[in-house]
Amino acid sequence: MITRKILATGIAALALSSCSTITHTSQTAAVDTQVYNLTVADMKVASKKDSVTVDWKWNPLSTVSLKAQKESATHTLLGKSDADVLVEPQYIVNRRGIFRGGSVTVTGYPATYSDFRPMTADDAEKIATVNGDYNTVIVNPVISTTAGKVVKPARRPASPIMRSRRAMNNYQFVNVLGGVVFDIDDQVEAGYQFGAMYGKVGQNWGWYGKFTLSTAMCWRETYGYHHESNEERKWTPSVTIGGIKTLGHGFSGFAGVGLGGYFVNEYDNYIDKDVTKFSIPVEIGFMKRFHRVNVMLGATYATPLSSGSGNVDFFLGLGYAF
Repeated sequence: MITRKILATGIAALALSSCSTITHTSQTAAVDTQVYNLTVADMKVASKKDSVTVDWKWNPLSTVSLKAQKESATHTLLGKSDADVLVEPQYIVNRRGIFRGGSVTVTGYPATYSDFRPMTADDAEKIATVNGDYNTVIVNPVISTTAGKVVKPARRPASPIMRSRRAMNNYQFVNVLGGVVFDIDDQVEAGYQFGAMYGKVGQNWGWYGKFTLSTAMCWRETYGYHHESNEERKWTPSVTIGGIKTLGHGFSGFAGVGLGGYFVNEYDNYIDKDVTKFSIPVEIGFMKRFHRVNVMLGATYATPLSSGSGNVDFFLGLGYAF
């Protein structure tokens, strides 16, 4: 009996003196939690349509897109009706032609928002009921309202390289120009010209219009019993319209045709005189763009339709690209 007690006591002491380590392992799953703070409002829609017309004028130094013209007309109508949004807007665009501008007429139901409040369960249920299949759909109303269209996700901004390429291939320009006027048959003294040129360069092709005034010192001399002579400065206008071709790296070539005049010498009944006559000028030239600055070089040939050999006008130009 004594031995068993001692053995049992030894085993118990050994158990009390030993240490044990217990390791617990567990896995946790991420919980996707999102907190929404939704706001709803009541919208009161007018029972009658309203409309307004906004005109715009052509401005070669500042062009506005048709989208911006529509937004301007919408804001004008909202200001007139003291409304927040235009329901079912309709637009009528009237373009009067090149250099004449146009107008935009917008028609719709003006509406106002009121009672802005946090969304309740009752509001969510009403939205689900309106949806038809009882799926809750949250509508984000457009309060500032411009075109009354469904709000689409914003486009990814274009990379700097793409923006620079578009800027290089699509721009407008205004140039001032000047040059000298030469009479081919050397019957009229050389003069000079000055004018302006406006155009738009596309990715491949564009267009331009140019107006110039040419001048020269013209003589009138009468032979016979009384010999008389006098000198007079004469002017003739010229308008040309043509196409401009993008050749790359800001370099373009242009060519055009138009209506104008030229200087010619005539002799009739003992009168030798320099006069201006009608012509169809044709021209060709080149333009180089350095960031926002244009440099151009060209020549115009005023083709004679009656007598003489016509005039050749060489011109240089300097302008601004935008």
